[in-house]
Amino acid sequence: MASINIARKSCIFYRMSRPSRPRPSRPFLVFGRPTSSVERKMAKFIVTPSASFIDETISVCVYGVHKFPNVTIRAFVEEMGRTFEAYAHFIPDVNGAVKVDSHPSIGGSFKGIMPMGLFTHMQPSTGQKAGTRLVKKDVTTPLLFHLTAYKGFLSTDDFNSSNIESLTQSVLGKTTVERWYMGKDVDRIEVRSGNIRGTLFKPKGKGPFPGIIDLFGAAGGNIEFRSSLFATYGFASLSLAYFAYEDLVTDPNEVDMVYFEEAVDWMLNNPFVMDSGIGVIGVSSGGQAVLKLSTICGLKIKACVCISGTPFYTPNEPARLYKGKESTCLNIFLDRVIREDDIVDVSRYWPYKREDIDYTTIMNLEDATCQFLFINGLDDKSWSSDLFSKLGCEYLKEHGKDNWKILSYPGAGHLIEPPYAPLCSLCYHKLVSVVVNYGGYPDEHSVAQEDSWEKTLAFFKEHVGESDHVRSVPSFGGIGAIMVQLSKL
Repeated sequence: MASINIARKSCIFYRMSRPSRPRPSRPFLVFGRPTSSVERKMAKFIVTPSASFIDETISVCVYGVHKFPNVTIRAFVEEMGRTFEAYAHFIPDVNGAVKVDSHPSIGGSFKGIMPMGLFTHMQPSTGQKAGTRLVKKDVTTPLLFHLTAYKGFLSTDDFNSSNIESLTQSVLGKTTVERWYMGKDVDRIEVRSGNIRGTLFKPKGKGPFPGIIDLFGAAGGNIEFRSSLFATYGFASLSLAYFAYEDLVTDPNEVDMVYFEEAVDWMLNNPFVMDSGIGVIGVSSGGQAVLKLSTICGLKIKACVCISGTPFYTPNEPARLYKGKESTCLNIFLDRVIREDDIVDVSRYWPYKREDIDYTTIMNLEDATCQFLFINGLDDKSWSSDLFSKLGCEYLKEHGKDNWKILSYPGAGHLIEPPYAPLCSLCYHKLVSVVVNYGGYPDEHSVAQEDSWEKTLAFFKEHVGESDHVRSVPSFGGIGAIMVQLSKL
């Protein structure tokens, strides 16, 4: 792994549980104003680092709670009016401290020692619409996570109680943590060139940098968080919209693969991007699209990452349509769709057994020259992505190819994202206006996201290239930057 040297530049005020040598004749001050007796009794929250990238681990500690045998720590975040939270129950140690990275949670959103459990195990707050997903829209600002320590073992019912005064009196300490997707030394460039619409993220400077095209699935629009994060690792990454954005079509059924082919050529002709070939990554139907794209573009694509996708053509998706010609698609089984309590299970809508599959609907993967990385959750309830990937790799092997690798994760669901994002097991599907069960269990899904992200970065560095870069968290709200120098492997 790369060597890491960390230098923190910050000025953060922590409220102590008890001032060390008070002067009775002078009031205690907090940023120039007198403090109350409540503030002087507050516990000391230390989060290291207090500003970090979303894919980095942090240490959360609470000190000065020796008087309280039971402590609850709650994490809360709001993004675009959507709120999410998690909480955990701890027993302080003999020194009156709770250290989330080494003390086990004995109840709440997770149990056991899970240093990032307050983030990975978040769920939509009470009252949120079913299928709400935490997605950072504006990556130029951080997600602000509010951490609060309470005396006693509290639950979701307590947090949503109408007795605000009682909840307030239980507060022992508070702090706010910044989690960033976009780095300080990253440029964000909106792209409107020819038919292409999206956003290019790249390290500052002329480059050229190793290039990536990044696709999502049925959510539509322009989702930037993964591309902005790739740029912090030295890549020039194009977050490519292909429907339901600006002047693009509103239905993915109308998208022809020539659009993505144009985007590949645009990237390779960009002076910021290495012209030796790029990487592509996609999730769900976006994963399907990048597989097809690799068969079209030949040597222009050097590495392809397919997350929860399929190498088979399916109805109404862009991969099936190239230059106006539509490929034969897999059969679908409408009678297998299960709907319970307004939640739809479509896992059997698609073929899920080998004998169900029409093998003439597979893409001509043998025409691709790139390396493939398939990432799948074994509890994917959207479709049988692991089976599809294995059949695709068997097809490659039959054609004398060994340019593939599969990562299969027990207990992981459909939406495998960068580390420490919460599992989205129920997601509102815009195209069909229903809440779909995407599967997954928080413990196992968080392991899958952490491991697959590390392997994805290594995969692109090996097959597309890498560049010297500095990961730098921007300053926001008066908190200083954290500089991490990464040397080349």
